[in-house]
Amino acid sequence: MKSDNFEDLLKNDKLFFSAFQFASIGMALVALDGSWLMVNKALCDLIGYNEKELMELTFQDITHPDDLEQDLQYVNKMLSGELETYQMEKRYFHKDGSTIYILLSVSLVKDEKASPLFFISQIQNITEKKLLEKELVRQATEDMLTGISNRRRFYDLAEREILRGGRYNEPMVLLIMDIDYFKNINDTYGHSIGDEALRQITAICSSELRSFDIFGRIGGEEFSILLIKTDAVIGHQIAERLRRSVEKHILTTDKGVVRLTISIGGVAFSKNDHSLDYRLNQSDEALYRAKSTGRNCTVLVDTLTENDIQEEALHTGFIRLKWNKAYECGNKQIDEQHRNLFGRSNRLLTAMIDRQEAAICQQYIEELIYDVSEHFKSEEKIIEQSAYPNVEEHRQMHQALTDTALTMAKRHKEGQLEITEIFDYLAIQVVSEHMLIEDRKFFSYCQDGSPQL
Repeated sequence: MKSDNFEDLLKNDKLFFSAFQFASIGMALVALDGSWLMVNKALCDLIGYNEKELMELTFQDITHPDDLEQDLQYVNKMLSGELETYQMEKRYFHKDGSTIYILLSVSLVKDEKASPLFFISQIQNITEKKLLEKELVRQATEDMLTGISNRRRFYDLAEREILRGGRYNEPMVLLIMDIDYFKNINDTYGHSIGDEALRQITAICSSELRSFDIFGRIGGEEFSILLIKTDAVIGHQIAERLRRSVEKHILTTDKGVVRLTISIGGVAFSKNDHSLDYRLNQSDEALYRAKSTGRNCTVLVDTLTENDIQEEALHTGFIRLKWNKAYECGNKQIDEQHRNLFGRSNRLLTAMIDRQEAAICQQYIEELIYDVSEHFKSEEKIIEQSAYPNVEEHRQMHQALTDTALTMAKRHKEGQLEITEIFDYLAIQVVSEHMLIEDRKFFSYCQDGSPQL
C-alpha cells in the first residue's frame, strides 16, 4: 500500500487530501506494521523530521519505550475487533532527542470485507499542558525553599508507608529534626542566611539518607524523616550521623562564620496501630527532651521488643541481626559460632552506616568470610558425626556460598561492587537465611550430647 498509487488514490478525493495536508494538528495514515503511509506538515513540524526522513521510520521508532507496550496493546485490540478507536497520552522523541507529550487518537480503516487496511492517527501536542500539570503537582507537594517534600506530601507518603510496613510488621523510625537557635541566626545574619542554612542542611541530610527514606520539611526550621525497615539502634546511629554531619558543616557569610547544630527526637515502632500524628507527637516529645538536655543531641524512644522483629523483616534495610534462643540447635559449639557470626555481621553494618574507611570495611568483610568458612568446616564435621543424612548436600551449599562470597569480596575490593550489596549477601543470605532456614534441617540431630570439636 505504501506506493505512489496509494497517494494518487487519496489525491483523487481533493477534499480529504486538503483537510489532511493542511490540518493544524499532526495527521498520519499508518500501515498495519507501523510504517507511515502518509504524514502531514504539522506532524513533521511537531517532531522535527522532514517527510522523507519520517517515512523511513515507524511509529515504534519515535515512541518512548515506556509507552510503547500500551500503544501496541490498543493496536492489537483494534485489529481483533475489541476496539473501534482508541485515545491515549504518550511521548514521542523529537529529532533533537527531546521528549514531546502528545494526545494520540486512532481509528482503523477497513475494506468492504471488513479486513483492516490502515490506521488514521491524529496527533496533538500537549507538552505545554503536561509540563504545567507537573509544575502544579510540584508546587502542591514540594517545599519551594528546600526542594524536598512539603508537609502535605510528607504526610501522604509517610501514612502510606506506615500502613504498608505495618502489614508485614516491619520496623521503622520516625525522626523530627529541629535547627538549634534558628531564630538567633535569622536575627543576627538575616533571613536570607537563614534560608541558606535550611537549604544546606537539607542537602547534607539528603546525601546521607537512602533514596526510599521519606524526608520532608514540616515547619519553619523543622524537618521529619521516616526511616524504612530500620530498628531503634540503627535509627539512632543514622540520626547521630546526620547530627554530626551538620555539626561539622560551616556556613560562611559576610558577617562571619555560622556554625549549625540540630536536635533530633524520634520513635522506633513496627505496627500501624497508631496514627502518624500519634507517632509525630512521640517524636516531638523526644525532641523536647533533646532540647532540654542541652540541644545538639539525639533522643530516640524505642517501642520495639525482641518479638516485634520477625525473621521476614531481616531481608533489607538498616536492621541488625538479633540473636534469639529459637535459633539454637542444641549444639553449644555451633550455637556459639552462629552468635559470633551475627555479631560480626552487625559490626560490618555499623561500619557501613558510620561510613568508616574502605580499608576497615574490607577488613571486616574478609574477617566475616573467614569466620563463615571456618564455621562451615566445623559444622560439617559435627553434623557428619551426628549421622545427619544430608551432609553432602549441606556441604555443597556451604561451598557455593563461600565461592560467591569470595568473588563478591574481590569485586568490592576492586571497586566493582557496593558495600550494601556484599552486606546483603553475607549478613542476610549467608548468616541469617542459611542459618535460619537450611540449618534448621539438622537441629534434631544436634541436641545436647552431640559431638563437639
